[in-house]
Amino acid sequence: MLIPDEDQDLRIGTVVGPTQRIVILSHKIYDRVPGDCYATWIVIAHKPSELHPYVVWNVTARPDGFHPESGTYCSTIKEALKAYELRGGK
Repeated sequence: MLIPDEDQDLRIGTVVGPTQRIVILSHKIYDRVPGDCYATWIVIAHKPSELHPYVVWNVTARPDGFHPESGTYCSTIKEALKAYELRGGK
């Protein structure tokens, strides 16, 4: 697992989540404010061997790594792109 520093960005290809999915699209929605909050992204992550290979997560960078939450699990990339856009991804 990649441990982000204070200014690290979540990048395409980063492995996140308990099922070790690869980020294939991301949009940063919050920058880190030192002493107040951590950076947050909306992402589509992918793992072909899963029942729902695509998931749209909000991912937060914390001192111990990237933490995904609020998953929308999708069977197709088309479903994932729709969920991504509904969350505000660009």
